Amino acid sequence: MTSLVAPAARRSPWLGFLVLGGIEFLTVMDAAVVNIALPVIKEDLRFSPSTIAWVVNCYLIPFAGVLLLAGRLGDVLGHRRLFLSGTALFTLASAGCGFAAAPWQLLLGRTVQGLGAALVVPAALALITGLFAEGPGRNRALAIFGGMGGLAAPVGLVVGGLLAGVDWTMIFWVNVPLGVVVLLVARAVLPAPANTPARLDVAGAVAATGALSLLAFAAASLESPSPLTVTLAGAGAVLFGAVFVLRQRKAEHPLIPGSVLRLRSVTVGSGIFVLVGTILFATFYIVTLYLQDVRGLAPLEATLVYLPLPLAVFVGTQLAPRLVARLTARNALALGLGVQGAALVGWAMTSTETGSLLTGLIAPATPWGFGLGLSIVSSFVVCTSGVAGPAAGAASGVATSAYQGGGAVGLAAVAALAATGTSRVAAGAAVDGPALLAGYHLAMWTLAAVAAVGVVLTRALPAASAR
Repeated sequence: MTSLVAPAARRSPWLGFLVLGGIEFLTVMDAAVVNIALPVIKEDLRFSPSTIAWVVNCYLIPFAGVLLLAGRLGDVLGHRRLFLSGTALFTLASAGCGFAAAPWQLLLGRTVQGLGAALVVPAALALITGLFAEGPGRNRALAIFGGMGGLAAPVGLVVGGLLAGVDWTMIFWVNVPLGVVVLLVARAVLPAPANTPARLDVAGAVAATGALSLLAFAAASLESPSPLTVTLAGAGAVLFGAVFVLRQRKAEHPLIPGSVLRLRSVTVGSGIFVLVGTILFATFYIVTLYLQDVRGLAPLEATLVYLPLPLAVFVGTQLAPRLVARLTARNALALGLGVQGAALVGWAMTSTETGSLLTGLIAPATPWGFGLGLSIVSSFVVCTSGVAGPAAGAASGVATSAYQGGGAVGLAAVAALAATGTSRVAAGAAVDGPALLAGYHLAMWTLAAVAAVGVVLTRALPAASAR
């Protein structure tokens, strides 16, 4: 394939990769970093109990909704240009969140942050496929890239807990100098590729963005007392989705090229990536609430309990390239999901109100983190194998939309399921520890079932996928 890198940069592709991986880490971390700081933010800005969850949702909904469009925009406008624009937008929005003095200001800043992140991530993934030829070198790069995404969530919880103890605005201000550094270095080491003639299917882009955004909004509104909101958003998502499917069949320049949709590694792999994203975001959300609401830990104490998780994820990502080479990406992905599923079963069976955190959390969390790292890396390898040229942006957009969209929609659905389980046990009485724990256990069993479904779906991937 034609490289996106100029001769000088080609001699050192890892310098450009460090820039791409760095912003990937920041954008994914921001999806998790506020979770552990939500109680402090709620008190300081006087959010109501029904609106505080939108500090997370306002980031995830535009992030998930715009990813597919952003992948194609990179093919049309240039991946480097989109990467720089998204990084600048994300950095400015982070400063806006730091200045927020009212709920609406923080929610607006989080929405713009999500838009910036949506522009950055598929562009970064497409640039990596241009920096490295398909094979062991690219697999290693994708392993580290995926590992950064896997590490970002647990590290985000740790960072959020540490900074929230000082000033919650620091979880946003820390992005500003880092974003500026990424912009400056990226301009120097990521040369602009030659312009390629391509057109954007505007109608398809609007339909895809509308469908994904409304689906995420519907899932985020499942706990709303008004079922009409969920119904209207869900119906709108279906309508936009139908328009998108019809448009892709008739458009001269479809948002997702037919060559990409004919690759089972992309279509089936992205379907599995939905499940991986669901497991990642929902598990961290549930466990964070378990530590604070059931075990009564302060944010800093919960942060210390999380510390083994980033190490476990890191080990999983570093061993992933070797396992992919030995087992194929399909089998490595099945192994990662299987380990996560087994760990979640152990989690649901051992977590209690007062028992040891070593046996009830750290012991199952360690293999779960390893399986998470392996699953993310293997999914990235599967979804980008066999894709070259201008279709790389579309394929990366599909894969990343599946991953982040699965996280956004799955998190909301699992949170609603946990709330339902809690309400059923409370039966109208005051919600206490046992009721909350029952809801969290229901969520963990559900996530274990999601992992099992993912293992089964890996059998539909090409047998020698991305060796």
